[in-house]
Amino acid sequence: MDNDKLDTGENVLERCVLDCEKTVIIHALTRTKGNQTAAAKLLGTTRRILDYKIHKYRIDREQFKCAG
Repeated sequence: MDNDKLDTGENVLERCVLDCEKTVIIHALTRTKGNQTAAAKLLGTTRRILDYKIHKYRIDREQFKCAG
């Protein structure tokens, strides 16, 4: 079996999972208007884990805050 093809496939899957996770976090933050505690609850995780993932994916928190 060609190891290069196997590695490429695994990288594609990993990238897809990471992109999906980032998208779900952005959706939760949008839905909760940037309220990270509410977003964490919606996602079934803790605020601390959500904060870690926001940093990991370099998500700009300011874009979700309500103007007003």
